[in-house]
Amino acid sequence: MTRRMVPLMETALERARELAHHDDVAEGLATYLERHIPEETHSDEPGGATLDDLEAFGIDPVALRAELPPPKIAALVGAQYFWILHYHPVAVLGYLELEAYHPHGPTLERFIEKTGLPRDGFRQLLLHAKLDVVHARELHRVLDSLPLQPHHEQLIGLSALQTVGLLGDAWLDVVEGRSSVLQH
Repeated sequence: MTRRMVPLMETALERARELAHHDDVAEGLATYLERHIPEETHSDEPGGATLDDLEAFGIDPVALRAELPPPKIAALVGAQYFWILHYHPVAVLGYLELEAYHPHGPTLERFIEKTGLPRDGFRQLLLHAKLDVVHARELHRVLDSLPLQPHHEQLIGLSALQTVGLLGDAWLDVVEGRSSVLQH
């Protein structure tokens, strides 16, 4: 999923720019994404920093790049592209609402200590425990500032709910051992 976040936001930005000349919501969204995308780019390759973290756990990043994404992640990201391209790019804000549910730094520290797992495998989580506090506040300011109509709000809400639901289902697959990541 982290490998698709920046390309997804870039698609939303491109679509928002197309609509901005006659759509105030799209114009405000474009301004936000122009600032936010660089803040989410942590390596030359989208998701590359997360792959580096996984490598610290002994997971082969080359094999992960070659694998098809799990169907629930493909459905989650694919729905976002559909809504962005065929309805309105503001849908991406529901997906980005995940930043409001960022990792908790002290909990991560206890987890690293208790498990003895390599700290290098947690670099992105530790970084986002700090960054996403700020990102969530900024996202909420943007949501409050956009001249959203009820249909925009419905789309953002639907996007957020589907994102959380499918992500939860994908995590359950990992916990239940159905994810190929655990087999590496």
